[in-house]
Amino acid sequence: MLINLGKCYTFLLFCTVLALTSCNTSKFLAEDEYLLEKNNIKFQGKEKIKNKGTLKYNLSSFYKQRPNGNFLFVPREWYHFKTEAQENPSKFQRWQQRVLGEPPSIYDEELASATAEAMQYYLEYKGYFNASVVNDHYYKRHKAFVNYYIHPGTLFRIDTIAFSSQDTMVQKLINQVSEETYLKPGEGLEGELFELEKERISQHLRNNGYAYFYSNYIAPLEADTNVVSKKARLYLEILPPPGESHHTQYRIGKISVFPQYDPTLDESTLPDTLFSNIHFRGDTTNFPVRPQAIVNAVYLKEGELYRESAYNQTNRRLSALGVFRFVRIKYEPSTQDSSILDFRIELTSNPKLEVGIDFELNYTNRSTSSATADLLGVSISPSLKNRNMFNGAELLISNLSVGVEVNPSSNNARFWNTIDLNLQTDLYFPKFLDYLGIWRRMNRIKTGKNSRLVGNGFYRTMQENAATRLRASYNFLLLLDFYQYNFFNASFGYDIQKSSTDRYLINHLAIDYLRPETQPDFDRILESNPFLERSFGEQLFVSILFRDINYVKRSRISRKGESYFLGTSVEVAGAEIFAGNAIYNAVRSSKDTLTLGNVNFAQYAKFDFDLRYYKQISPQSTFAARFNIGIARPYGYATDVPYVKQFFVGGPNSIRAWAARGLGPGGYIDSLTVNSNNRLLFYQTGDLKLEFNLEYRFDLLWRLKGALFLDGGNVWTFQRDPDRCGSQFLFSRRSEMDCPDQPGAGDPFYKQIALGAGFGFRFDFTYFIFRLDLGLPIRSPFPSPDDPDNIREWDYWYDFSGIKLKDFNFNIGLGYPF
Repeated sequence: MLINLGKCYTFLLFCTVLALTSCNTSKFLAEDEYLLEKNNIKFQGKEKIKNKGTLKYNLSSFYKQRPNGNFLFVPREWYHFKTEAQENPSKFQRWQQRVLGEPPSIYDEELASATAEAMQYYLEYKGYFNASVVNDHYYKRHKAFVNYYIHPGTLFRIDTIAFSSQDTMVQKLINQVSEETYLKPGEGLEGELFELEKERISQHLRNNGYAYFYSNYIAPLEADTNVVSKKARLYLEILPPPGESHHTQYRIGKISVFPQYDPTLDESTLPDTLFSNIHFRGDTTNFPVRPQAIVNAVYLKEGELYRESAYNQTNRRLSALGVFRFVRIKYEPSTQDSSILDFRIELTSNPKLEVGIDFELNYTNRSTSSATADLLGVSISPSLKNRNMFNGAELLISNLSVGVEVNPSSNNARFWNTIDLNLQTDLYFPKFLDYLGIWRRMNRIKTGKNSRLVGNGFYRTMQENAATRLRASYNFLLLLDFYQYNFFNASFGYDIQKSSTDRYLINHLAIDYLRPETQPDFDRILESNPFLERSFGEQLFVSILFRDINYVKRSRISRKGESYFLGTSVEVAGAEIFAGNAIYNAVRSSKDTLTLGNVNFAQYAKFDFDLRYYKQISPQSTFAARFNIGIARPYGYATDVPYVKQFFVGGPNSIRAWAARGLGPGGYIDSLTVNSNNRLLFYQTGDLKLEFNLEYRFDLLWRLKGALFLDGGNVWTFQRDPDRCGSQFLFSRRSEMDCPDQPGAGDPFYKQIALGAGFGFRFDFTYFIFRLDLGLPIRSPFPSPDDPDNIREWDYWYDFSGIKLKDFNFNIGLGYPF
């Protein structure tokens, strides 16, 4: 079906105007009622305001009234008015009012005044003590427009800060960390800084024995603004407990652990077994885990000063074992000594075994022709989890994934296309096992007066939070009539949850073995693609000391509704083999390349950087963006990065207007990509990847959400590839003498950025999100000029005068693309 965009645009414009005219809500209002149309904040005065945009955003959070939203260009209050007027509304009308409608936001002057008052209080809290906020409004066609005029005045700043306490021990501890104060001279006198300072002092004291110290023991901040103009001298006093002259500093006393806690049991009848100075209550023969595993997770030590950090670390580590469903740690003063805290740790076990199953559905466009065999994929993934494999809180996770891709069309193409089998088993030990003592040695190596190769802080984090991981996996992939491969993997490494937002994944020892087998149809493709042939052979990936490190950070949502995700990884394979080969050649004065029969040792380095940004525009809409760059390079005796380690773009989670591996590299025109009868899994990859994605997500109705997106990027090779004209990454244009018949083959990289746009629907079923995205190519990485000697920018852009439904690339997936 052809689409005439001009007529379509005219029709949509007509419908929009008609809808806006017929959905006028002013006719439902009384003569003295006005719908709130817009709130506006205007700053007055000549004072320079730091972070003015952030301050304006924070002030907008105090609006007591907000304008109504729209649904498909129709004001939401219209659905409310139309259904409210019905004496006996139907089920559909009630659904409209409940889901689509909103009560009308009729302007209320008292609420506007309350908003101005709340804004003024907030400004004073931020240190603008002479601030004032004035509101006014004007009406236009039963619409109210409200302005809030902000007169912030001068920001008062901190001159000095003095701490005091009649408790001499508390005074000494506070003086030790006074330089870490948030209330530093020159900072604005903000109430938020005082709240942070109270929490800092409270945490420091609770980490030095004062278990029951809380921020309410810190007196309101006193500020003297009469000494220095527009500055304040601050006095912060720490109060003693009511009726006391000092706070009690506690030490840790008896620690009792109940590994099988049951509140119905008589505790006096439970055996008491002392193990590593910890009392285990219950029958030791029936403990769900060995006592040593629990001891390793308890950071509270009898006789030491109470530290809240040790209490929290114990709670986290016991929960992280995965063996216990509930972890409760209680403490109270000892009956024999009021300065001693006795602890009891109550543990309730999780089921040892857990079985799960997941399903996944995907759809892949294979070409630009409606006659092409598109593929429908389905996979099933059963899993088994053993939370206490060897009775030491070891966690075993086994996953099996079986997937197929089929051609559901009625043409003569083969029905079965792809078979994918994957088996992976991970075994986690709940402690840090230092591989060959590497981390201890790196911690001892000094790189400066106060620095080490691995800092004390990170080394301590590994000792306290790292789980040691053993992994083994097998993957079998069969693309019928073309190729199949077997891929084996085994590795040793760590999973380190440094905090709730920071995570490291490190692998040291890793061995991978790739064994591909090709069919005649694919052999003919390899004959015309030397690059693919070189990188597709049988290979062994060996890393003895280091394979890869991955770092992931997920920020918390800020007050402005912003958050970000950062993922980076560095991977190296074959370094030890290369070093050993080089030493052997130096001793033997030879130039031999180490192989294992017909198997080559892979030698490459790879870096990947993934940055994502999220912005909550409103409760119903979100903006998301991603930037991704990846670099892979061979080294040593290797000439190419192994095919399975190269970068590609396209597919449901990348540039959605193209199939996976169907774009690039650079401006190369792949005959298989443009072949209308191609049903292949496209194979184009590169050494360098640049990609960006922009997406606007919004609610439609009920569980249905929508999205508009723009994707861009490509992959390139670093070296010139005469068999793939235009694939090399270039900063400036270069003449391609080997490709006289391919326009744009020597373009710089920015000319070869492909763009795709589209829209999608997401069905939110709470536990999972089903996604359908339709991507349309709008800019090609290579031109299609009428005159090859006169290439213009618009020669890269697609002609939309005759868009067909088959021009869209359909993507089905679960979850968000990023």
